[in-house]
Amino acid sequence: MRATLLRLAASWLLLRCGAEDRPRHAAAAHCASRGRTLIAFGAHTDESFVQKELSNIVDAADAMSRGCPAHDVALFVDASKQYDVLRHPTNGTVIRVPFARIKKNASAATRAFVSHQLLMASLPAYVAEDKRYDYVWVIEEDAKLAQGSWDQLFRKFNRSEADLIAHIRRTRNGMAALLPVARLSTRLIRAIRHDLARIDNRERGAPRRKIHGAFSYQLCRGRSWCATEAIPRDWLAVYRAKCAWSGAKFEKDAETWFNPTSHGLLYHPVKLNAPTSGRDFKRYNCAKTFAKELSENGRQRAQASNLKRGHEMVPDSPFIDRAREMARGEERVGTVVTSLLERFRSGDKRV
Repeated sequence: MRATLLRLAASWLLLRCGAEDRPRHAAAAHCASRGRTLIAFGAHTDESFVQKELSNIVDAADAMSRGCPAHDVALFVDASKQYDVLRHPTNGTVIRVPFARIKKNASAATRAFVSHQLLMASLPAYVAEDKRYDYVWVIEEDAKLAQGSWDQLFRKFNRSEADLIAHIRRTRNGMAALLPVARLSTRLIRAIRHDLARIDNRERGAPRRKIHGAFSYQLCRGRSWCATEAIPRDWLAVYRAKCAWSGAKFEKDAETWFNPTSHGLLYHPVKLNAPTSGRDFKRYNCAKTFAKELSENGRQRAQASNLKRGHEMVPDSPFIDRAREMARGEERVGTVVTSLLERFRSGDKRV
């Protein structure tokens, strides 16, 4: 009898968990929406530079919500700071996150996962408590979109049922998702919270993995129900973890950056007063990185212009040209050696 009751209880729990992980809203066919969506914008700094991007995102959410399930914008801010300029443009939801306390009092695993990301510190708990949303777009304050609008990006993936949409890249810790701009399903966020709690509590069978930037991606890949989708490369102008553009550089270069698409381009990191010197600036070779990407952007622009006029393509660089010459040389040597061998085998004494 006891065994039967235990089996019934286990079945009930499985059914409940399965229901919890199903999308809460049916797709709206006329607008290709996969359900109600939260756009979470995380901000540390009180600047009009950040406020302007938030206003653009709110406008995009309004455009997405016309006749479709709502796209709500929530502003997540550091509770330890005062904000005079930064505010929710429509007096919507503002969550004051005790960020310093979380970083100080949380377990080592949670602190490492949170790192500097205010949104990751607060989203798992917020989503677990709020039952309205199927998906969450996370956008950090140092992410920008130029030559287009944010709703272009939202519409691009509105049909997708992927649990994690982000720029996927290879790191020294394996494949990872860069999360300054990403969309996560609420069931993935709940799974993140659950796994972190298991690691914190040192439960038997808890995931034995290092907590770093690759955590969310690897967690998703380890779940049979979790699907990933990469933001295509043609959406990314300058998109990386280090070497921030300054606000002045963004205003100067972003609107004229080579863009062969009909949609906007993503930039990260962009900070109003980004450093132009210092240990990290030198460590990550930021000056060389800026020069290289500007040169490559000019080359792409010139190449597209030449192709449009029917001219030859612009060489990639002297180094690439030299590599091609060496490859052609190796090909010629291989042809000569093959010819000599054939003549030797045929008994040709001229060999």
